[in-house]
Amino acid sequence: MDGQHDLSEIRRYLKKNHVFTLCTTADSELWCASCFYVADTDAMLLYFLTEPHTQHGTMMQQNPQVAGTVSAQTVTVAKIRGIQFRGEVIALSDEAAKQARAQYCRRFPVAIAAKTPVWGLRLDEIKMVNNTLGFGKKLHWSRISADSE
Repeated sequence: MDGQHDLSEIRRYLKKNHVFTLCTTADSELWCASCFYVADTDAMLLYFLTEPHTQHGTMMQQNPQVAGTVSAQTVTVAKIRGIQFRGEVIALSDEAAKQARAQYCRRFPVAIAAKTPVWGLRLDEIKMVNNTLGFGKKLHWSRISADSE
């Protein structure tokens, strides 16, 4: 499969799902948190809400380089699909925050009343396992490769 097909499959999967595991590190400590997200697949960004004083919020402010996963649960090996990624958390403000919050609240209307800050996660590298395309099938995308094309 080519890079465009890989990216198409990855985008479809990101849009279909809504929870990711955010893995952070700072001061030789590690922490993971599950976060609801909405994907901007044109920009390859995930938007999520979290308080800056949480464990992962504090750590991602100290070190915005993060990793994580997006996966659904299945017991059928042939249906396993999931994403592993690395990227950078971006504190959004002004118009970018307003647009991201609007997208998030369209997906999760319960968040309309929340005053929680909205963040962007710029996806820089993705590996997707997709057993529906064959056992152990891996799809890849990298922002660096995409930007150089």
